[in-house]
Amino acid sequence: MASMSELKKLHDQYLDATMAIEMYKVKESAFIDDAITRMLPTFNKIFMSGNCKGEMLISLSYAPYFEWTFPASEYFSDIILGGSTDNCIAGIQKWWKNEPGCFDWSHVGKALCELQNTGEEWPDMQKKIQRKVKQVVTYDVGQSNPLFPIVLPQADCLLLPHCLEKHVTNEEEFCSCFKNLSTLLKNGGHLIMIACIRQTYFMIGSFKFPHLSIDEILVRKALSEADYVIKELQLFPRTETHLYDVADYESFILVHAQKKIPA
Repeated sequence: MASMSELKKLHDQYLDATMAIEMYKVKESAFIDDAITRMLPTFNKIFMSGNCKGEMLISLSYAPYFEWTFPASEYFSDIILGGSTDNCIAGIQKWWKNEPGCFDWSHVGKALCELQNTGEEWPDMQKKIQRKVKQVVTYDVGQSNPLFPIVLPQADCLLLPHCLEKHVTNEEEFCSCFKNLSTLLKNGGHLIMIACIRQTYFMIGSFKFPHLSIDEILVRKALSEADYVIKELQLFPRTETHLYDVADYESFILVHAQKKIPA
């Protein structure tokens, strides 16, 4: 497998935001149902409990995928969105500024509005979320400050949907880079992480990207070494059965954990 620096070069060169979105929407939303719809009630419930809230939310995602920010946004006043390449940052900013041709997230937004059943419509919710976004940043999991050279106050909540396992090449890097990302979260803050289990590759257009195969044991190890208490952990086995040529994951893992406060 390529080194972390080689992976970064591959991502910078070949990770096209538009192609990534099209892969995500491929074949009548097969991945949307598998990767979002099943987990959305559990994810939404974490925030509706009232235990996970505060001023700042940092959400770092691989490619221009930031849909998990939507159910969390109601509980934070400031949102920071992060992407892994300049190309993906441009895609996020296009949505943030509501520019022509930006990606339409209504498939997720409408499902969320139905789930929350507050009477709010997606266009109004989207505008509210866009107003809360204060900055869009590039992150690098290999840096001790992953947002370098930007320095931000530590967040009350850190969302990590699919942002770590695609950037590292072995278990040691997974754990050490997770500690780097954890510096962005204050003690007592809440972490929500989503990752693919036992995935070895994924396709963007015609390019095949390597992917670190991880399991629940490794996720638990990384959380323990970084001083987190697990509040909830669920596995969602793959239900999409015919697109293994696009991505070969076996399941998704959803973790809610709280960073320990030193004694």
